[in-house]
Order: sequence, then structure tokens, then C-alpha cells
Amino acid sequence: MTAKALAGPIRRELPRLPKTNLIIEPSQKNTAPALTLAASVVMRRDPAAVIGVFPTDHLIRNEDALDAAFAKALRAAAGGALVCLGIVPDRAHTGFGYLRIASRRARGGAVAVERFVEKPGPRLARRFVASGRYLWNGGMFVWRAADFLSVAAAVAPAVHAAGVAAGAGRTAAWRRLRPVSVDSAVMEKAPRVSVVPLDAGWDDLGSWDTAARVVSDRSRGTVLTDSPGTVVFGTHRVVAVLSVPGIVVVDTPDALLVASRSAAERVRDVVAELARRGREDVL
Repeated sequence: MTAKALAGPIRRELPRLPKTNLIIEPSQKNTAPALTLAASVVMRRDPAAVIGVFPTDHLIRNEDALDAAFAKALRAAAGGALVCLGIVPDRAHTGFGYLRIASRRARGGAVAVERFVEKPGPRLARRFVASGRYLWNGGMFVWRAADFLSVAAAVAPAVHAAGVAAGAGRTAAWRRLRPVSVDSAVMEKAPRVSVVPLDAGWDDLGSWDTAARVVSDRSRGTVLTDSPGTVVFGTHRVVAVLSVPGIVVVDTPDALLVASRSAAERVRDVVAELARRGREDVL
């Protein structure tokens, strides 16, 4: 599933993917409407289908560990639960949401989620990790399409109605929706949410700071002088940085981003401002 702007590139990357197997959002409304639309399309093809949700900007270093966790999640989803794959934290990260689990150990598979916690401050994040009762919410889910739609209809009826209608080609209700995440609209209100811990060398490449840590060959022609911790992404011209430590530079043909590494996750603020100005040409 993808947004309109990425449909062409995805088809070029996956030339054997049947056209009907690529679901395109009418417009971007965040994950709750998107996943409701996806579930409605899939369920019309197979009422017993199980759906796995995996964001494309994630890095998995240990695929065997992912396979094992996914198998456990499938078993839990078969029993009617909406299942998260929760990342075992290796540091007190403040850029991720957390899942509080019912017990320290998930013996045999899934364990109940007691609550969802939005991005905490540094002190709270340290307490979460030290307790052993919290996992990162990586936005990866497994559920039966019918179960997800049933819960969405009960706890987020407007989102459910718009998603199902969009799946049938009617987008009027979709256009009226405000963007909302699946966590806040559905998962936090669902009666049965479980989580399977995932320890698979996971990283979220959704921020430039993280990408800088895991991608080694970022730019040709970069010149860094007296700028420790600075990283540059760009390939079409020489970029030189002199005595400016700890920043991220992203140089593309139509836009230039310069940000401190600590603030690189706030690029969404820039996107929102460009959208407000009607500058979709650079989004």
C-alpha cells in the first residue's frame, strides 16, 4: 500500500507485482484510514485473510528472528487478537512510542499490551527501559482483516466507514476525514491487543539521524572539515561543510535540508509548512 506519489517508483521496483495488488490511498490520511482501506480491499478477496503490516523504512538485520516473531504473531492473530511486533529496546530512545506489557517475559509467544505510551522524555524513557516492562512500538502489526475491521467499526466508526467506502471506490467520506494514526484511533481502544517481542537488529530509517548511523556510502564528493558528527546525503554535486559539527545535510535536485542531528526527526514540520504554502512540488 502506498501514496499516489510513490506508486510509479514502486511499480518500477516490483515489475511483477500485479496492478491490483498495489493499493493506492486517495490521499494521505495517516495510518488508521490507510489500514482500514487495505483491510477492506483484502477482505473482499479473502474473508479469512491475515494481514501483516510492515513499514518500508525499517531495517531488519536478523531476518530469522523476524520470521520467528511473525510465526508467533500469526498464532496470536488466529485467536482474534490484534497483534503488535514490539521492538526490544537497546537504549532510552525518546523518538519512539512505547508499549507497556503485562509481564516481563512473553513465554511461548504473545503477551497482553496494557497501554500505549507516546514518545517520553529522557528520564521517563530511561525508567521504561530499566523496568523491562516496555517495548518500542515499531508500527508493525498482524491481524485478521475481519477482526481489525470489526474493532475499527466499534471504536472508530467514521474511519471505518470512510476506509470501506474508499475500498469500493467512493472517496467522499475519505476526503472529510482528519488524519489519524491507527494507534490513537483503533489500537489504544481495542479490547484485545497483544504484542510479540522482536529482537532482530531493528532500526527505523525514518529519520536522517538514524540513516546516518546505518548507511555508510552516503555521498560522492563530500568535503567535511572540522565538522565531527556531521553527515551529508547527496550525489549530484560537491557539498562542503566547514566547522559545523553535528548536523545533517540532505542535498537533492529540488530542495536542500540542513538540520541538527538532534532535530532531524522534525522534518515533518517542514513538510507541513510546505503543504500549507502549497509547495507540493518539493514534497
